[in-house]
Amino acid sequence: MAGNFEKEEKILTEFLKSIGPWRKHIVIGGGYAPIIYKLYFGERSKGNPPVGTRDLDSLLPRKVPAASSRNIATFLKDAGFERIFRDRESPPTEVYVKDIEGDEVEIEFLTDDSTRGDKTENVSIAGVVAQPLSFLKLSLKETLDFETQAGETGKVVSPGAWIFHKGLTFPRRSSGTKYYKDLYGIWYAGNQIGKFSENALKDLKKLRKENPAWSKTFCQNLSNWLKDASPSDWTKLEAQDPFGVLKRLGFEKLVKDF
Repeated sequence: MAGNFEKEEKILTEFLKSIGPWRKHIVIGGGYAPIIYKLYFGERSKGNPPVGTRDLDSLLPRKVPAASSRNIATFLKDAGFERIFRDRESPPTEVYVKDIEGDEVEIEFLTDDSTRGDKTENVSIAGVVAQPLSFLKLSLKETLDFETQAGETGKVVSPGAWIFHKGLTFPRRSSGTKYYKDLYGIWYAGNQIGKFSENALKDLKKLRKENPAWSKTFCQNLSNWLKDASPSDWTKLEAQDPFGVLKRLGFEKLVKDF
């Protein structure tokens, strides 16, 4: 990622423009959240940028009021996104793909798994298929509004809720690469964006106090990782930061501050 964030700015602007009035119901999470934090809430010229990503995780509540006579899928199709099916589930897992600024950007929709039915079953929402994830309800509730330089507005998961969710879910990652990226993201959002990171940790403590059962799982997950991490694990984690700032001692101190 370039320090001027020009490509990321254009990708976010185009995505928000593409979804039209549905943006008021969609919350951006995943790896793009730290990018948004740095772009619109931190100081662009200070510190190192977060590691880039081509995946734009878009969070949706299970039920949303109609924002337009055209659904989300139609808006994306009209904006040049191609829908690709990833499996044979019913409904099938899908992503929306488009080349933006030379990158193949993937839009994936996610929702919370709060249902009396099958918690793993994909859900059709406003014309798109969303995959259910555990602990996502808080991420849909705790959000920040932002505006791109081009004037497009959107919502992003608050940093406290984002760190909380990553700490709750990283042990479930099937991909080793994503596992370490989640831990890197926790460190970046909680340590590398100056005053914004300080406020993120205060927000995290408030959310943990309000959600004691989740807080216990969050602490156990990180404590177990610190206890069991091998030298190879630390090498892989530190390698996530291309600028070489992330070090074991700093990560351990951050987790203890939680």
